[in-house]
Amino acid sequence: MNTEFVGALEELSTDVGIPLDDLVRTVETALASAYKRAFDVQGDVRVRLDPASAGIEVERHVQHRDGSETVEKLPVDSFRRLAAQTAREAVLRHIRDLEREQVLREVAGRRGELVTGIVDRNEGGVAYIELGRAEGVMPPEEQIPGERLTPGRPIAVVILEPRRNARQPQVTVSRASRTFVQRLLEAEVPEIGAGTVQVRAIAREAGLRTKVGVASIQPGIDAVGACVGPKGIRHQALLTELGGEHVDIVPWNDDAASFVAASLGPARVERVALDAPTRTATVFVPRDQLSLAIGKDGQNARLAAKLTGWRIDIKPVDDG
Repeated sequence: MNTEFVGALEELSTDVGIPLDDLVRTVETALASAYKRAFDVQGDVRVRLDPASAGIEVERHVQHRDGSETVEKLPVDSFRRLAAQTAREAVLRHIRDLEREQVLREVAGRRGELVTGIVDRNEGGVAYIELGRAEGVMPPEEQIPGERLTPGRPIAVVILEPRRNARQPQVTVSRASRTFVQRLLEAEVPEIGAGTVQVRAIAREAGLRTKVGVASIQPGIDAVGACVGPKGIRHQALLTELGGEHVDIVPWNDDAASFVAASLGPARVERVALDAPTRTATVFVPRDQLSLAIGKDGQNARLAAKLTGWRIDIKPVDDG
């Protein structure tokens, strides 16, 4: 160890804001591991670095069965060159670790945000997205089924949670979550951003269909109309981003029967009977509307149930 390195350690401590004591402890731990590997020493090896003199001391601590401890000083002359290189590597690794932790903390504070990145690669069905200081990881279950993610393509995703990775900071991202649809609406519909229109509920089967319940909190504003936009431009922008996934904008209603009826759109509903104890809504529709209300593979009724929180039983009017 030399005085130039110790001086550099002190300067680095000032530049990056890491206490000198922390850097010294990091170096000491790395030196102890390096000494054990280099000289095949058994027992507990400890290194002490004196920043003032740039000197190092190496000791081996051996615990005995009777509880006593033997301390033996170990030679350091042949270790000095390796020590300098090891110390440099340890400091650089420590700085990288701190930077990674800082990025992970920043990412943790951005959960639920909509961000834009670039598709980097696909490996084993997992898409990796360049997001600047962090790398987005989108597992298959967070992707829109059937969507092709071509490297180099700009892509919008929502941040879910940070992931620990030895190489670089990573964050799980999604295009399949309900939050992704909500953030897209907030970006496309100024009334939502302003708070005059609220997204009250979302039910989604990614890649197929989504139902969104919206409400206006300001008289005179049509919540559904605001989300659809002039000539349907906002709704079309949403569909384009979702790759053609069908999106129903449903007017929220505090009256459960009215909300259930609206949620089954585009089917026409005659009436709704509610059974509060079982939270079941029996919905009566004209016979020619039955298949539309149920939807392909039951999807329309299933999403309506998720949106409203009611179990939905659909019956043709003439059976009621």
